[in-house]
Amino acid sequence: MKRRSGFTLVELLVVIAIIGVLVGLLLPAVQSAREAARRSSCSNNLKQIGLAVQNYHDTRNMFPEGRRRSDKTSGTPLGNSGAPWNSMNIGWMARILPYMEETALYSGINFDQSPGWGGAATGNGIAQRSKVAAYRCPSDGGQGKVAWVAPNGAKVRGGVPDINRFGQGQTNYVANAGDSFQLGTRARDNLSRGVVFSHRYRQSEPAGPGKVDMASCTDGTSKTIWASEVVIGHPFLATNSSLRTFASLTNASPTNNGCPTSGTPATNGRQQIGASWFEGYFAQHIAFSTMMTPNSRLFDCTANSNDLAVASRSKHPGLVQCVAVDGSVHSVQDSIDWAVWRYLGCKDDAEPASFDR
Repeated sequence: MKRRSGFTLVELLVVIAIIGVLVGLLLPAVQSAREAARRSSCSNNLKQIGLAVQNYHDTRNMFPEGRRRSDKTSGTPLGNSGAPWNSMNIGWMARILPYMEETALYSGINFDQSPGWGGAATGNGIAQRSKVAAYRCPSDGGQGKVAWVAPNGAKVRGGVPDINRFGQGQTNYVANAGDSFQLGTRARDNLSRGVVFSHRYRQSEPAGPGKVDMASCTDGTSKTIWASEVVIGHPFLATNSSLRTFASLTNASPTNNGCPTSGTPATNGRQQIGASWFEGYFAQHIAFSTMMTPNSRLFDCTANSNDLAVASRSKHPGLVQCVAVDGSVHSVQDSIDWAVWRYLGCKDDAEPASFDR
């Protein structure tokens, strides 16, 4: 009787096992290649933001306002319609839209009104819920509920980023507020040590806000950070750092940012880190602090709209990316020296620092 040719069951199992081993060996390489592509796309986003900021500066001779606030209830404060204190809190990313190839979106924004003014289908409501691809890092899904281990060892999760009935376009990029835990205001003694601050219009301060420009970066535009990354919905505590004043910063260290070491993360969707590229009411929507090293193991914490013990963070293993004032993009390891990171965040401290250190 003629014998049929073919594989035995043992041979088939051996082949399947070999294929399984090969897949197991190749999968990490494939995942690594995908992350490298996502990181490259993220780098390109930061490069585009850096160039947009430079073009904005060329046009207006200053960096974009972090936000604009007013407490006037009547009259016309410095060219802006009368408005209460919480109005006109539109973030800096909205101001550079024309240089991000988003002129149509920019044209629909009324910067003299609050975010969401006019309803979801008109005016600022459309901009508020618009998703801008260049403002998102592809490595971050942006769904919130980020898992993290708190300083005391407890496993915690962040909240879900969502802002009011209109929804919100999220962002992974925020500007550098410098080596402090507050977003500076117009008064020079409280001006941001970084590149972005809050333009505040008050009846008691009729002279108008100050400004930050290229000339302000006396440490060098290649040695001063403009923007870096955050993880959307990363856990944070709704309290202010105990080191929030400039006078108390001398007590800060790589292991002490004045935030609690334990607690229940905030769940308010409007407050979540990275929740909005458009709204600028909360400091964590527009800025980060270099008083905390990248991907810090310390809790982020913020409550008042001017406070931000918030670190730069990313989904890239072991590093964050940032763009300097001169438009150059850099990958910064989590292990960077704390002092060097601080100095890169301050535009005019006369401390020697570079991204190569």
